[in-house]
Amino acid sequence: MLIQHLGRFHLSDSACRRLAQRCTEAGVALLLVLSEVFSSNIQSTLPAFSTAARLCLTGGALLLLGFKCLFLTRYETRGQWAALFLTLAYTGFAALYGGDEWFLLAALVGLAAKDADLRRLARVYLAVAAAGLVLVQLLHLLTPLVPFKFYCRNWDFGYGHYNGYGARLMGVFLAWGWLRWPRLRWFDWAGLAALAVYTLTVPVCRGAGGAMLLLLALFAAQKLLPRLFESRLYHGLVLAVYPLLTALSLLTGYLFDTADPDHTPVLKAIDRLLSGRFEIWHNVFWQTPASLLGGVPTDGDEHSSIDNMYLALPMNKGVLGAVLVAAVFLILLWRLAKGRHTGELLCMTALLAYLFMENKPFLLSANPLVLLLPCVFFARPDRPLPVLCPRAEQPQPAAAGQAR
Repeated sequence: MLIQHLGRFHLSDSACRRLAQRCTEAGVALLLVLSEVFSSNIQSTLPAFSTAARLCLTGGALLLLGFKCLFLTRYETRGQWAALFLTLAYTGFAALYGGDEWFLLAALVGLAAKDADLRRLARVYLAVAAAGLVLVQLLHLLTPLVPFKFYCRNWDFGYGHYNGYGARLMGVFLAWGWLRWPRLRWFDWAGLAALAVYTLTVPVCRGAGGAMLLLLALFAAQKLLPRLFESRLYHGLVLAVYPLLTALSLLTGYLFDTADPDHTPVLKAIDRLLSGRFEIWHNVFWQTPASLLGGVPTDGDEHSSIDNMYLALPMNKGVLGAVLVAAVFLILLWRLAKGRHTGELLCMTALLAYLFMENKPFLLSANPLVLLLPCVFFARPDRPLPVLCPRAEQPQPAAAGQAR
């Protein structure tokens, strides 16, 4: 660790590890408070205070996580140092160019997670994210600080759009399921199912609620057919999900005819089920010229914002960014599959399905799986991956005597 080479600091390895853990946890907590509380409608009732709070929370998180990455992380090779600086340089540029600050913040969180106690970090994530959600709803019920506004067909639940509320519910659901797998008890199943039903019926967030139900179905199927989910068949299917959903997004948006939707009756029916997403993809994505670096705003409260990560990436980050982000996803999935980490693969499958309906891959409060980024940038073949879920045991061949 670089801090141990500075003359004024004489810290032991254990003290450095404790300090690194505290910095990472505090940085993640600050970003979650930023997203859960001060990205709500409180900005309209307390604009000056909210602006100051957002600056303090963002700046504090950048300082804590940056200090951890630079001074409190042990990098074994020069390649790891290079990965750190290249990732921060590119995400910083792309965040400024495309107006997406969460791209840099998500990358910084993932880099800071190197060598951290991941289970403890995920617990901090779950506690702060859930508390922030509850606080915003209580502020609405008990005070005029967080007004709910009517948006399209539903209330926005204090976040400018009901799907913004659903994204934060999705983050809590993912963190809970990820932490508890494979030790899910009856109360976990009941709580996760209740959260999924609530998401589908109250804010009516089809993307988040559908992905929650999918993850519950995957958890149940894995209990019944564990060998299937440890096989090359499932691993191959998981690796194919990203390119298949990308191709499906491009194709459906291209083929759907907004002037004559009856020309494609099947797509018209699915478009209604998906709240008109094919129409948005056709009108927004296919009318935007492709470029190497992107820079087109793709998130916001307007109906024309693109709500599909696979299409939003080439618009906002350009062709270069779309290829790089796809490579990160595929490397992560490949390493999880190679290491037979079934729990993470199930969560990643549900996340990829969710991102077909929403554009929230870098919003920390919607995606706790950014904590797996060290598996991409700092993995070493002689060490196990830094994950939460246990590795599936390799089936043992029967002994010769037993075979007979």
